[in-house]
Formats: sequence, structure tokens, C-alpha cells
Amino acid sequence: MGKLILQPGLFEGEIPAHKPILRVMLELHVPLNYSCRRGLCGQDLIRIVSGWEHLNPIGELEEGTLELLRARGKHMRLACCAMVFGPGPVVVELVK
Repeated sequence: MGKLILQPGLFEGEIPAHKPILRVMLELHVPLNYSCRRGLCGQDLIRIVSGWEHLNPIGELEEGTLELLRARGKHMRLACCAMVFGPGPVVVELVK
């Protein structure tokens, strides 16, 4: 289990490890654009405010998409690929 905080004031609680943040957001009915769920479309961009070290590493597909979006290295992840691995907390903001 890891702690996830969705800002502003959308959710704060424990989530199972290895569960994509997108899936958590969909279960909570948080409005977020998404399409492929594989890290290719880039529609589910989120900003990691803190807790980066508690996330899974960025995979090849996600890295390529982040580079195309010019979001690599700017504390951005794709919600479909990002998973909380450590105890957290991981604080996330939606990108509009």
C-alpha cells in the first residue's frame, strides 16, 4: 500500500501498490482525458508535486511520449503508467 494525494482536494488515501494512478482516478470519477492506457496518447498527463521517489521507473513508451510532449524532466508522468511503489505520500496535480 502507498499513500496518494490528488490535488486540489480530490483524494487522499492508501492505494494498492502497482495500481496505475489512472485506474485510481477513474474509480474515483476524477475527470481526466485518456485514451490508450499504454503511455502512447499522452492525454493523461499529471504533475508529480512530491513523492517522485515512491513511483515506478519511467518505461520506454512513457519516456518517448513525455519527450514528444516536451514534458520529460519536468516532474510530469502519464497517469496510465505511473504507479505508487513506496509508502508515499505521492502528491499529484492534474494538468489542464
